[in-house]
Amino acid sequence: MLLTVRHTGLAVLACLGAGLAAFAALPVAGQSPPEAVTSDTPEYCLHLLDRVGDMVRVASAPPPQEVTSLSTEGQRMCDQGQTRAGILRLRRALLLMMHPDSALR
Repeated sequence: MLLTVRHTGLAVLACLGAGLAAFAALPVAGQSPPEAVTSDTPEYCLHLLDRVGDMVRVASAPPPQEVTSLSTEGQRMCDQGQTRAGILRLRRALLLMMHPDSALR
């Protein structure tokens, strides 16, 4: 009987712990949702390249030369397996497209 009660007690504690963990993961009112986790994968390179390309297509003016150079170099580096360096260039190009008049230069 003692063994059954102990196992039942452990099961109850495990359920309570799981419930508390799920509750703690819920966003608190007034907080922004968690950021998307990114990684240095070739897929993320393509995602960034698509985002830069979409922004260039909908822009009212041609992109700055720096954006063109960064995105071309970023794509080349990603294609050659230099994923992190390519992502850095693509992120920079994306930031320049998003904030063309800021002090990012």
